[in-house]
Amino acid sequence: MSRRKILYLDVPFENESGGDKNRSRFLFHALRETFDVDLVLLGGEAVSTKSVWTHFKPLVMFRPQTAPFPRPASAPAFVPDDRGKFISVLREKKYDAVFCRFTIGWELLELVSQAAPETAVIVDVDMVSSRLVALIWAANPSFKKRWFLFEKWKLQRFEWRMFREPWLFLFSNPAELANVRDGVAPRSAPGKFLLLPNIMPRVAGPAVGRQPVILFFGSLDSSTNEDGFQYLVDEVLPQIEADLKRRSVTIHIVGKNPPAAFAERLRAIGTDRVKLVGPVDSIERAIAESQFVLLPLRIASGTRTRILEAAAAGRAVVTTTIGAEGIDLGDTVLIGDTAHDLAAHTRRLLADQSAADAAGRRLRERSTALYAAGNVAADLVTKLERFLQHKKGGAR
Repeated sequence: MSRRKILYLDVPFENESGGDKNRSRFLFHALRETFDVDLVLLGGEAVSTKSVWTHFKPLVMFRPQTAPFPRPASAPAFVPDDRGKFISVLREKKYDAVFCRFTIGWELLELVSQAAPETAVIVDVDMVSSRLVALIWAANPSFKKRWFLFEKWKLQRFEWRMFREPWLFLFSNPAELANVRDGVAPRSAPGKFLLLPNIMPRVAGPAVGRQPVILFFGSLDSSTNEDGFQYLVDEVLPQIEADLKRRSVTIHIVGKNPPAAFAERLRAIGTDRVKLVGPVDSIERAIAESQFVLLPLRIASGTRTRILEAAAAGRAVVTTTIGAEGIDLGDTVLIGDTAHDLAAHTRRLLADQSAADAAGRRLRERSTALYAAGNVAADLVTKLERFLQHKKGGAR
């Protein structure tokens, strides 16, 4: 029996860092285990300058363009030549499905129903963008941030339209899945809304020694982490700084593209208990060397893969309710939704390393049971096979 054929659309991910790129790598490789998969990259300059495709060469590469109003920035346009090439690929290869990572391929996905109506469409949502920009706007509704207000309106209208398509939508966050399903499905939306969690990555390499470090990490130029940094420095740090000094512990801020405002803020408050590290060669090593992870997040969407990265290293995590949303962690993560509660959890782990170690072990054990890559990959294949069978049956 021949294997099903899937066309996978994504931005460059092979040698890129970040939770979204981890999910892309997982999806691409999991699909290749069961299906015949061709890759289409939607990457512009990044295709040639940032990614070296040594093992899995893309079938074709397209360069997204700025979309016309009122489309949101995350749903770009494509020039006529690229659209024509895409249609030619669809008709020549006769795929069973086109699989796309959320909205970047929207304009191409619209062409599937026109050029190859027998081909199924699967969209990996991972995060609901309209919710993220709405949270950013709510946190700081100012003239300076007005772009987020306009983008929220555009995204809400765009996503509503997209979710009404007869496609399969995979969500990493069950709360966001429920919000979309309850909001759209009662209006007879034909789409399917299913959960596909993120995975806990495998950690390989030699063991490293712990350092007197608490870790805050992520892509530092995101609005999520800019707000988290501000909250940490302005509201949490004053409550724990004395404990950090007494125990000679420093909070390390690790991640790519740190805004200049981070260093300026640290200079302004004159603390020696927070160090802006910026990008590192190995985030896995940085996690393993830390005492535990502190993520005081107030803005987020999708699931926080950083918690699963910490779980892989057996490190405890202190975060907020929204910071842990979308992952079934029980009591294995220390949750605080005020600066006071976050500080209390931090002081407790600082005072009792055995408690921090025990929390890290519990987090790793639970995450391994629920989010092992093999289990999630099998779930992905099952969901796709059922949807494709339904699509085939409905076409008769």
